Amino acid sequence: MTSSSSLVILNSYYDTVVDDLLSYYSSQTANNKYLQIILSHFKTVIDYNVSDGKKLRGTAVIDTVRALASNSTDESLLKQAAVLGWCIELLQGSFLVADDLMDHSLTRRGKPCWYLKVNEKETSVNDSFYLYSCTFMLLNKHFPTNVKLFHLFSEIFQRTVIGQGLDLETPTFLPSIDLYTEEHYYSVVTWKTAYYTIALPILCGLYITSPDLADHPSLKSIAVDIGIYFQVQDDFLDCYGDIKQTGKIGTDIQEQKCSWLVVQAVKLLENNDEKRQILRENYGQNDETKVQCVKAIYEELNLKEVYRQYEETARQTILQRIDEANFNCKQLEQLLKQVLDSIYARSK
Repeated sequence: MTSSSSLVILNSYYDTVVDDLLSYYSSQTANNKYLQIILSHFKTVIDYNVSDGKKLRGTAVIDTVRALASNSTDESLLKQAAVLGWCIELLQGSFLVADDLMDHSLTRRGKPCWYLKVNEKETSVNDSFYLYSCTFMLLNKHFPTNVKLFHLFSEIFQRTVIGQGLDLETPTFLPSIDLYTEEHYYSVVTWKTAYYTIALPILCGLYITSPDLADHPSLKSIAVDIGIYFQVQDDFLDCYGDIKQTGKIGTDIQEQKCSWLVVQAVKLLENNDEKRQILRENYGQNDETKVQCVKAIYEELNLKEVYRQYEETARQTILQRIDEANFNCKQLEQLLKQVLDSIYARSK
């Protein structure tokens, strides 16, 4: 979904957005060198954690506006779309900073995780708070009367936090991987990933172009299905992705994550007590030998092929849902298919 022109538009407003954020308190901090140091630190936080990456979510807002607007070259409308895109990228940055700390991740986008860059890793918690607050500073400046946007960001932020909580507590709720089920997995990824990855940017674009379409009863559920599909891909890439492309060292096995792959493995080993015991003993251990033992079981189960079958079946199911939704808007149908096609068979 990240067409180059939409990415160019998004990036062209980066300096404007950062200036909006850093200049807001300039008159109050001009004579306080310590506050100036803190603001300089936050500039570094934004640059390190927000400026790069795929920007899938940010460009999705612009793609939505360009697909649905009667005048897709309206500069003021594209600026609004870009600002909303950066709002989502800032929100994404706040989640990633916190998530990497909680998951003890090592790399993100080919760089050390932010908590490994600061003097005290606890500082990264406050940095994630700052990135989150930036979202609402921008909404207040550029969309002061659009209550729907405020409600949308508030709701989806809280949904994501709830999903993160469910993810973090899974080893407590389900102390054995034998208890990992598809039902639980899909609950986690729906709340943690699907809403803010796909539904949020599309709804943002619709709210400033075609707000009536945002209320279509099938839209959000289809967007969530695409978001789930996206997260299953992420789980696969955590294990099998090329770090040169993903920019991240996968840790789902070590962190005992309720990943799509382990859920499939548990299901396929239902009648193989011996292999299931080996998986149980090695999953969730920060030991490379045990990680490789888990991956060997994945290979024996041919989970790569299981994933390929899932990816194709899920894609066809979502395409069928789009065709049957009766949006009465070809542009919206094409947009949703474009989103799906842009992440199909992705490698990063």
